[in-house]
Amino acid sequence: MIFLVSVVQLPLLKLNHGTTLDRGMWAIIYLLGFAVTIAIGGWQYHRLHPKWQRLTGQDWGLMVKGYAFMIFAEIVLGLLNKLLYHETSTQNNQTITTLMDRGTLTMVLLAVTAVCASPIIEELTFRGLLIDGCFSAQSFWLPIVISGIIFSIPHASNNPISWIIYAVMGGTFAYVYKRTDKLQSTILMHAFNNLIAVAIMLTTLGH
Repeated sequence: MIFLVSVVQLPLLKLNHGTTLDRGMWAIIYLLGFAVTIAIGGWQYHRLHPKWQRLTGQDWGLMVKGYAFMIFAEIVLGLLNKLLYHETSTQNNQTITTLMDRGTLTMVLLAVTAVCASPIIEELTFRGLLIDGCFSAQSFWLPIVISGIIFSIPHASNNPISWIIYAVMGGTFAYVYKRTDKLQSTILMHAFNNLIAVAIMLTTLGH
C-alpha cells in the first residue's frame, strides 16, 4: 500500500504531453489507479476490522478538537519554518501547487483526488492497516507515534520542521482513530484538511 501511495500520482506527469486522446488515456489510468488502490486497501482493512459503526456526537467532538489542535500546531510550526528556513509553504504543498499550475486537466484531477481519494488511501494505509495490522489493540501511544513518523516520510519534506508538520498531522489522525476506532473519522478530517489546502493553492495559481 505504501508503494501504491507513492506511485499512484505518476500518471499526472503525462497529462501535458501528446494528443488529446493520449491525455485522456493517462487521466483514465490515473483515476483507475486510485480506484484499484482503494479497493485493495479496503479489502485488506475489512479483513482486519470487519465491524462498521456510525459516528457518534462524541466522535464528532473529538474530530473537531483534533483538527483544531492540528491547525494550531501547523501555524506554530509554519512560523518556525518561515523563520528558520524562509519557507511559507512546505515542499510537498509547493510541489502540488506546481503540478496544478501545469494545466486545467491536471489541476482538476489533482484537486478532486486530493479531496475525495487520497484521504481514503492514506487513512487505509497509515491508520487502518498500519495500526490494526501491526499493533495489538491494547497498544496506544506507540502506534500513534509510528503512524505519524511513517505518514511523514512520503510527503517530500526538505527540512526537519516540514517533516514534523506531517508527523504531527499523521499522529493526530492516529490519535483520533485510536480513540474512535472508526476510520471514517480520520478520512473526513483528512478530506476537510485537504479541501482547505487545495482551496488555498487554487487562490495562489497565476500569482
